[in-house]
Amino acid sequence: MKAVVFGASGLIGDGFLQESLRAHDVTEVVAVVRTPLPVTHPKLRQVLHGDFLDFTQIADELAGADACFWGLGVSSVGLDPQEYERVTYGYTTAAGHVLATINPDLTFVYVSGGGTDSTERGRSRWARVKGRTENAVIAAFPHGYALRPGFVRPSHGTRSRTTAYRWADAAVAPLAPLLRLLRLAPSLMTDTSELGQAALHLARHGFSRHVLENRDIVSVAAAARQAAAERGRR
Repeated sequence: MKAVVFGASGLIGDGFLQESLRAHDVTEVVAVVRTPLPVTHPKLRQVLHGDFLDFTQIADELAGADACFWGLGVSSVGLDPQEYERVTYGYTTAAGHVLATINPDLTFVYVSGGGTDSTERGRSRWARVKGRTENAVIAAFPHGYALRPGFVRPSHGTRSRTTAYRWADAAVAPLAPLLRLLRLAPSLMTDTSELGQAALHLARHGFSRHVLENRDIVSVAAAARQAAAERGRR
């Protein structure tokens, strides 16, 4: 499997990157980035690209891709609405257009978030924009999926570059064991490794729905780990 990762320098994209590099059936990982990543691996090829509204110039680098894992995104807090839409919807659909031309059967996994508005008519602008983006991905790809995680905790030793998010994670960390004990964790939170595992499982096996909420993500990631354990016992 050849996987393309967008947003690999961020928290969620790093989860996609690390799990793809570890996966037994992933032969190549192409990370599309603006600046080089401080990561080296025999499977990894970094493609430097500046214009995220036009990926036609790197179409040859993406040729042969079987899956795209989209972890690129920005917070809407304090951001100009037009800029938020440009990054959230514009970047994603620009990449989707090129990838759909290359391989219409490609699996495209887009990370939005809990509370996303797929009707595109709600009161929250960010939720409408993400809903519009989800809808575009699912319309463009028969194997298009939207992941709607709740609170995402870092894995692989990675820390968010956003100060507020690091504070939030520090606050949530002591509560995580209690949430698991009360069986609330699958509905409320996941981590970057689970997102990566879930994305890979979708690329291998698909899913009965195109939109996966937090509980679905945790369940699909668990299925991926179980399959890996069974392979290890053979």
